[in-house]
Amino acid sequence: MRKLMVPLGLLVAVSVAGGAAGQGMKPAAGVVDDFVSAGSPAPLPEPLGSALAEIKAEALAVHIAFLASPALEGRGLGERGLDAAAEYAASSLALAGVPPLADAPKEGGALTRYFHPVPLREISGFTGELAIETRRGDEVRRRSFASGVDCLLPGLPPQSVTAPVVFAGYGIREEKLGRDDYAGLDVRGKAVLVLRGVPAGDAWRKPALVARYDAGEPGDRWEAKRETARALGAAAVLAVEGEDFAKDVVARDPPAARFFLPFDAGDEAPPLAHVSPVPARMLLAAAGLDLASGRGAKPCALPGVTVTLRGSGSERLAASRNVIAVLAGSDPKLREEAVILGAHLDHLGRSGDVIYPGADDDASGVSALLEIASAFARLPDRPKRTVVFAFWTGEEDGKLGSRYYVRHPLWPLARTTAYVNLDMIAHPWLPEEIRKLVADTRLPDGDAFFSGVKPADFAEPGLPVDAPDLAAALRWAGPATGMALHLDRCDGTRGGSDYRYFARARVPWIRFFGNFFPAYHEKGDTPGNLDPAQVQRMARLAFATAWRLAER
Repeated sequence: MRKLMVPLGLLVAVSVAGGAAGQGMKPAAGVVDDFVSAGSPAPLPEPLGSALAEIKAEALAVHIAFLASPALEGRGLGERGLDAAAEYAASSLALAGVPPLADAPKEGGALTRYFHPVPLREISGFTGELAIETRRGDEVRRRSFASGVDCLLPGLPPQSVTAPVVFAGYGIREEKLGRDDYAGLDVRGKAVLVLRGVPAGDAWRKPALVARYDAGEPGDRWEAKRETARALGAAAVLAVEGEDFAKDVVARDPPAARFFLPFDAGDEAPPLAHVSPVPARMLLAAAGLDLASGRGAKPCALPGVTVTLRGSGSERLAASRNVIAVLAGSDPKLREEAVILGAHLDHLGRSGDVIYPGADDDASGVSALLEIASAFARLPDRPKRTVVFAFWTGEEDGKLGSRYYVRHPLWPLARTTAYVNLDMIAHPWLPEEIRKLVADTRLPDGDAFFSGVKPADFAEPGLPVDAPDLAAALRWAGPATGMALHLDRCDGTRGGSDYRYFARARVPWIRFFGNFFPAYHEKGDTPGNLDPAQVQRMARLAFATAWRLAER
């Protein structure tokens, strides 16, 4: 995940039901069905069991070691390390006997057909400004703030946006916590002013919520709020930073370039401007608020206030590549339907002499997908449906590869029965996190469930709220692979990984994700700081789930 873009759906969405279980409290509806005990795994029928057993930690470790090696320089978008990773994935698929999906072009070497070109716009040399106009009766005040001083427009495509302003508090919608900062607020076509962080209270300090709304990296802490504003039709987002704006935001090394897909007016997220407290105070004053009172104030329109965001930069055409392979199904009719499995090849690249290896994010998912593809290829009898394997580019920069694929699918989305995503699967939950989840969801006999779970053998796959076929596949695959599960039913359209645009296209999806760890998005995300055996557990779970979906 790019420093300026957060993985949303990667987020472990811990269910919060308002406190620990108490006497006389009832569990939330359906909570029992969403917990799956591991039990003692029954032997899988052959040859499925043998194929599963061949997904080994040793092979996964080799893939991870190469993909996260200094030679690949962090696999940044537009950099040679990512090109090498794509060549490696294509070569591995070819050696495993997994053919490419594309029929053409055939020229350019044996691997060319594996590549799905993704056209990009590269923007560099950013400049911009935020102009504020306030009207009170006959009095008109105008003031401009240059990007890099009291505001920061990080890599906007060349554009100008003018809109009236509304104040949306923290800009959060969390149904499970009973908060909707947009309730009764019309933001369509408006610029939305949003405060940094989360509301007060222990319920908001859970790791998943902090990572989503109050992360250390400026881009990471705003992506979910930006997506919420986008879904409601906002024209722009004004992200209020803290008093340490110069050090915390402006002084960070700006990216030399940012990448965007070819322009599509119906799919662009609203531009986001980071603003210091100086313009924020000017904006809030229109409603008689300041930064302190705004934290407890009801969201509202800011009367007489209009802003203009202007961004400019040098633009050139660029390109990257997804890697796509396929194994045809065995049923003459059902082979026209496909299950797609995906993981992203890219990471953060390098900044000066610092390389961000991305071993967990997402060499772990790529390695698992390579071994899953090999396991499917070893099956003498293929599942009924076709299985497609996708290695995405540009996830850290806005899910660019998967987003472009959804716009231009190589397999029709109408005949795609499920998309299965693997991202950051190398770190397990901690015991205290599982205990808290069990307590918060008020699981009946939760102590028995907790006492029977080893953290390494626990996972929380995400899936849509109403997806009985996906839930059934997971309930089968968990015990079959010795994994206990909690099914996290959530809205994938704001998700933080490559399932986001499949969800928006109404393709059923499953998210496999492990846990955050201290070196997330840091140079310490190395092969030595993860356990390949954990990647093996998650890979086997994903393989069994995908097989069940393709075979049903």
